[in-house]
Amino acid sequence: MPTHRSSAIAPAPHSRRGVIGVVLLGLSLLAVLAACASPAPPGDTGSPSESATTIVGTWLVGPDEVMDTTPFLTIASDGSWTASDGCNVVRGTWEQASDGTLTTTSGPSTLIACEGKPLPSLFANATSATVDAGTLVLQDETGEVVILVAGQEPRKQITTPSTAPTN
Repeated sequence: MPTHRSSAIAPAPHSRRGVIGVVLLGLSLLAVLAACASPAPPGDTGSPSESATTIVGTWLVGPDEVMDTTPFLTIASDGSWTASDGCNVVRGTWEQASDGTLTTTSGPSTLIACEGKPLPSLFANATSATVDAGTLVLQDETGEVVILVAGQEPRKQITTPSTAPTN
């Protein structure tokens, strides 16, 4: 009777030396990765939630600027922002270095003609932002300064016609 050889290869038994070698290799890789990570300089966290919490909030145009719309800028601690000129809304991200330098990104916007103050573009183009006596002071690279006051983001009131029957 012919003998058949199995073509399957039996797995090699694990030895303690092999397992220890794999564990040591993994720990070595972790040590190399940790050594490559460079810590932030003292006082510079790079995160909006820690380095620039003072600019977080909702900011409005001053009461001396009378408009038919309600422009606003809301800066969130998670590094996002939302702004409106009163007609168009733009969202983006922001980051502020410990020296006050502001870096922003902005997303798309509708292009509805509006008489409001262009807070989305003013914030997107700002290179620094500071809070002074309850006001947000934005400055762009040309030196133009915009001052906003603390406030609450306006909410549109939704009104619906009454569906009650009239007699």
